[in-house]
Amino acid sequence: MRFGKDFYSGLAFAVIAGWMISESQKIRRLRFDVLDNAFFPTMAAVLLLIFSAGLIVQALLSREKSSPVKFRKPIRIVLFLASCIAYVLLMEPAGFLLSSILFIFATCLIISWPFKTKTIVYSAIFSIATSYVIWYVFEKLLRLVLP
Repeated sequence: MRFGKDFYSGLAFAVIAGWMISESQKIRRLRFDVLDNAFFPTMAAVLLLIFSAGLIVQALLSREKSSPVKFRKPIRIVLFLASCIAYVLLMEPAGFLLSSILFIFATCLIISWPFKTKTIVYSAIFSIATSYVIWYVFEKLLRLVLP
């Protein structure tokens, strides 16, 4: 039996959900309310696990012939994964704002490859504006501490 894209993506998301559930249980609990600080990450991980299980079941029960997974532009996938890793590694030393600006800028350039000068300018403006708005909402309005 050949498995298609739905099966493999459901399997990958199930593994990620399992990892998220495991990591969310390590969050230090501060019991100020009925919903503690680990509730939402755990809920998101459980929902991801449920939907990925549904995707796997749907792929297994499907009567259609599944097409094999084909990566059209693998360099973009590798670059995006590298930028995600760099984002996580830069978060602590560079802080949320600078690392988010660099991550969004890199992602915009990866998506719009091959890029022109206009794309670079628009990507820079978009990444600065988006990061600043997110930082302002969470840090100033909601008074949450960001890395």
